[in-house]
Amino acid sequence: MRIVFTQMLVFLLFTCASAQGYRLRGVGYTSSWEIGISTGVSSFLTSLSPTTALNYNKFNYWHNNANPGIAIAVVRNFSPSLGIEMNWLNTRLDGRWNDIFPLPSISGGHQIPLTYNSQINQIDLMAAFNLNQIMLPGDAEDVWHLFMKTGFGMTQIIDKKKFYPDGSSYIKLSYALDAGISVSLNEKIKLMLGSTFRSVTTDNLDGVHVVSKDLNGKEVAVMNIFEIYNFTYLRLNYNLGKIGF
Repeated sequence: MRIVFTQMLVFLLFTCASAQGYRLRGVGYTSSWEIGISTGVSSFLTSLSPTTALNYNKFNYWHNNANPGIAIAVVRNFSPSLGIEMNWLNTRLDGRWNDIFPLPSISGGHQIPLTYNSQINQIDLMAAFNLNQIMLPGDAEDVWHLFMKTGFGMTQIIDKKKFYPDGSSYIKLSYALDAGISVSLNEKIKLMLGSTFRSVTTDNLDGVHVVSKDLNGKEVAVMNIFEIYNFTYLRLNYNLGKIGF
């Protein structure tokens, strides 16, 4: 997963640099800053394991709910095609146990039907790409454009159910991939509709550790796990113009 994200980032940066070189031969560009606030919904998607010795590698034990989230972003635009973005997201992931699976051993002492409840605080640093300007660098600025963002972050997970005695708060490395469409209402304000998929290097997003069977039918605890959740949002951005450098 890390290799895929890194390869995608390198490719987009190389393509963006080529487009920017083309554009710099024409009209100049002044870098600018933007701030944005987003509201949207998030949900847990799945647990994945790259381990080849298992009968299957995708796990989702829950009927997952969609929960509201709010995010704040600061963006530095270096060119029409490239920027860098730091954002913070606060949301919640929860759901109810899917009865097609047997209840885990940790269900004792918890209310049935079993539910999970994870509070999420997320910080990301992502490279942001204007795909219109990368594909057609000689064109004038459009009112709308397609964008893609990718990068790394840290995810704080607060397990409200406290399924395990070894702790209820975890901070883990995550990888983000975001895409959507942006519409400029005027020189200062634009609306963005996008969806972010985050892969977190943990088995704690849903509070329950994955247990599976190996190729010999023996039940094993799966340690090599990453989990994915989604945040789909509507964002309002305000262009502050050039500040400092």
